[in-house]
Amino acid sequence: MSWTENESGPFVVFFLPAVVGCLTILLARRWTNSQVTTSTSSTGVSRRRKIIKDPLAKRTLPPIACKMVTPGSKKATGVNKKGNNIVNEEDINGVGKRIGKSTRVTPVAPSPPVVVPEPKLVEGPTHPKHIPFPYIPQDGVLLFETMTFVFSIVSTGLQFLNLYRTAWWLPHSYMTQAMHYYLIDPHLVGFIVTVVSRRFLMAATLQVLKYFVDSKNLKQAIAAARLFILGVVLGALMWCTYFMVLKYPLVKIFYLCYPAVIYFVLFGLQSSPFLDLNNSENPPLHCCSHDPQLVRDEVEVLRQDFNLKVKKILFNSVIGAYYTSFVPCCFAQTYLYYDVYAASQQTVFVWAGLFGRYAAQTINATYCDVAHRAALHLGQWIPDKTPVDSMQSVIEKSVINTIVWAPSQWATVYALARKVPKPYKDEVLSHSDFGGCDAISERSFKGKFVFL
Repeated sequence: MSWTENESGPFVVFFLPAVVGCLTILLARRWTNSQVTTSTSSTGVSRRRKIIKDPLAKRTLPPIACKMVTPGSKKATGVNKKGNNIVNEEDINGVGKRIGKSTRVTPVAPSPPVVVPEPKLVEGPTHPKHIPFPYIPQDGVLLFETMTFVFSIVSTGLQFLNLYRTAWWLPHSYMTQAMHYYLIDPHLVGFIVTVVSRRFLMAATLQVLKYFVDSKNLKQAIAAARLFILGVVLGALMWCTYFMVLKYPLVKIFYLCYPAVIYFVLFGLQSSPFLDLNNSENPPLHCCSHDPQLVRDEVEVLRQDFNLKVKKILFNSVIGAYYTSFVPCCFAQTYLYYDVYAASQQTVFVWAGLFGRYAAQTINATYCDVAHRAALHLGQWIPDKTPVDSMQSVIEKSVINTIVWAPSQWATVYALARKVPKPYKDEVLSHSDFGGCDAISERSFKGKFVFL
C-alpha cells in the first residue's frame, strides 16, 4: 500500500475538529433557546381582561338635604332666628364684670374667616428614578458548564496535538496516526480532565436531584451530593498524582499542585468556590430605602459579593488555561521540540476565552443593573464652596495658586493672604496647647467678650 500526497491533510487534522465542535455548540445553544421560548409562550397568560359592568352602577344615591352655610357662621336654631346673640351669665366683658342673663348685645358683623397657613413639612429625599431594565436571556447552569467543559477538553486536545503531532500525510512517512500517542502520559490526561470537569459533574448531579427528589429533602440531598463529588474528585486527583510522583521530578509535581496554594490563599478551606461558580442560587436584589444604614448595608453586601465573583472569575479562568495549555508543555519530554510561540499563544487565547465566558455568566446585565440601582441611593459628595467668614474666603483665594513645599510654610501662607491694611497675625500651636485652653483664651480673647 503506497501513500499519495494529500495537501488537505493539515486542514482535516487541525481545523475540521474545531469547526465541527463550534457548529455543535451553536446548534445545541439554539435548540436550548428555542425550547425555552416555546415553554414560555405556551404557559403565557393573556393580558386581555374582561370588562364587567357593576350591577349597582345604575343605582342612584338618595338625595341628601343640605344647606350651604358660610364659613365661620353657626347654624340658626329655633330660639335664635333673628340673628341676636344671647350671652350667658358666665360670659364676661372686656373689663371683667359679669353681665346679666337678659342683657342683649347688639349684633356685630361677622369677621371674615382667618385662614391659618398649614405647616409645611420638610420633604425627605426623593427616590432616584430607576430605569426598567429589559430581560436578557442567559444560559442555564448545566448548559454553561457543558459548553465550558467541551471548550476545555478541545483546548487540551489541541495543545497535545501541537506538541505530539506527526506528518502522517507525507507520501514517504512511516506514521499512520496523527499523534504520537505513546508519548502522552495517561495519568496527566486524567488529572487535567478531573480538574476541568468538577463543576460539570456538580451541575449535572444538581439537575438530576431537582428532577427526582422532592423539595422537602432537596437541601439534604444536595449537601450529600456535594460531599460525594468532592471526595470523588479529590480521590481521583490524589490517585493520578501518586503515579506521576513515581515518574517525574519534584519540580514538575510542584507545577502540578501549585494552583492549590493559590486556592487556599484566596478562599481558605471553603469547598463551594471549588465546585460552584455562582455564590448562591438566588441573586441579590435591590430594595429602595431612605434609611442610610440600610443603604450602606446593601451596598456592602453587593461589594463583597462582587469581589467574590471577581476572584472566582480570575481563579477559574487562570486554572483552566493553566491545566489545559501550560501543564502539557511542562510535562513534555526534554528531547521534544515544539513551537513555543504557538503554545504560548494558545494559552493566552484560552485564558481570554474562559475569562469572557465566566464574566458574562456571573456578572451579567441584571446583576450590573442591581448594583447600579444601589449605587444611586448612595448619592454623591458636593463640594461646599460657601466661605464661613471673610478671613477664610481670603485665605482660600490666596491658597489656590500657591505651591506649598513643606508643612511649616502654611503659617506664612496664611499670614500673607491679606496685604491691605496689613497681613494677618498667626500663632503656631502645638499639641500641648490643646490640653487646656485657658492660656490660649486668656491670651487671645481677654477683654473681648462680656459674660452676663
